[in-house]
Amino acid sequence: MGDTGRGFPTCCRCGTRVIRLTSKTITNPGRLFHKCPYGDENNRHHLFKWTDESMVEDMKQKFDEIERASSTIEKGLQVCESEMESLAIETRTCCSVVSGYEKELRGFEKEIEDVKMELRSLKNMVVRVVVFGLLYKLFM
Repeated sequence: MGDTGRGFPTCCRCGTRVIRLTSKTITNPGRLFHKCPYGDENNRHHLFKWTDESMVEDMKQKFDEIERASSTIEKGLQVCESEMESLAIETRTCCSVVSGYEKELRGFEKEIEDVKMELRSLKNMVVRVVVFGLLYKLFM
């Protein structure tokens, strides 16, 4: 029904909205408090709570939330770092594979050049055979 938790209260146990006042007592002059209009500091049936105590409770809650968020972020960071390590290993593996393919490609390029030279030689031979064949026919 009412606020009985930590932090700043908004309603009494009886359901009435609490008010914030300033103490005018000799023992707590100027100290802020929240209270039910129907209660006081000595009446346990209605809410009475010092504002500074509420503030401390509220700050503790916020620090706990920040600590939980920090822990979550830290775990996320660890996951990211682990993923980065995995990606770095994978990148090195890919670089090694690419390097192997580059070597293989250079070998193929050399083979292609060799085949081109062989084709030029064969072309020259064919041209010579044709020329000799034509010369043979002309002079025979």
